[in-house]
Amino acid sequence: MSDTLYIRGLKAERGQKLQTYLPVLDTNTEIPITIINGQNDGPTLLITAGIHGGEYPGIAAAMELGRDTEPESISGCLIIINPANIQSFWARSAFVTPDDGRNLNREFPGNANGTLSQKTAWLLSQYFFPLADFYADLHSGDIHEELYPYVYYPGLPNAEISAKAREAAMVLDMEFMVRSTATTGAYNYAAISGVPSILIERGGAGLCLREDIDAYKKDLHNILCKLGLFTNSAPLPRKHTPIDVTDVIYLETNNTGCWFPCFHCGDKIKKGDKLGCLTDLFGNTITVYNAEQDGIILYQFPALSAPKGTILVTYGQIRNN
Repeated sequence: MSDTLYIRGLKAERGQKLQTYLPVLDTNTEIPITIINGQNDGPTLLITAGIHGGEYPGIAAAMELGRDTEPESISGCLIIINPANIQSFWARSAFVTPDDGRNLNREFPGNANGTLSQKTAWLLSQYFFPLADFYADLHSGDIHEELYPYVYYPGLPNAEISAKAREAAMVLDMEFMVRSTATTGAYNYAAISGVPSILIERGGAGLCLREDIDAYKKDLHNILCKLGLFTNSAPLPRKHTPIDVTDVIYLETNNTGCWFPCFHCGDKIKKGDKLGCLTDLFGNTITVYNAEQDGIILYQFPALSAPKGTILVTYGQIRNN
């Protein structure tokens, strides 16, 4: 990277920390950005949080990382955008941007002439992804999702990108990781564009618990050490090293009803186990859902009201290496 970083009118000299707001393409919306241009040369790490504005622990962890990190401790450049979906954050909105009703994470690479979500996606994909040597996107279970910590890494672009992303995922203090074959989402688009990327999942259900924030900060510290941005810091000790979960099933309801789950996230299940049932408003059973395979529940819908199309349970098989 050069000594001076320029991004759409923003300028950060070597050894400078810049915290400001960046307008989203001909709108009144501005998103907060922290640029820490390190004292020494090195890679550029891009971190986004709050692409879904109701997923709080990653947002809080990114805020504190940006606040507490100074240029003299960095070799390279750290760029933090959070919350990326500022409108959704202030509205406490699950998944969608209130302005256009769109899920920002489904709009990449975006459209400079589109809606707010599409313009935000275009801003990130055109101006930030090309700067990054690595990209970490921080998520949680959304306001109505219970979640067990895990990380996605991309599987589609090519073996080299996938391997680099998986190596970084291995330094996280969590039990499970999932190789994604999706083509949507910010981190998948970045990977397809040639940037090794991961999507981390921690916390959920609209909560912002200190233990989730601190666990996220440990993850980020270890990523910064792994990538060589923290050259004077040692990785923090971990309890877990992620192992792969494969054949992930996203169980979606075809009916509207009231959902009563039988398990919690992180529970191990056997093929045939009753995962839960959907009832009408009088308590009469509409559908009973049973597990199609052995596995681990990664996240599920813990709320009662389950409109048609809701993902009720997500589970996959634990691969024993």
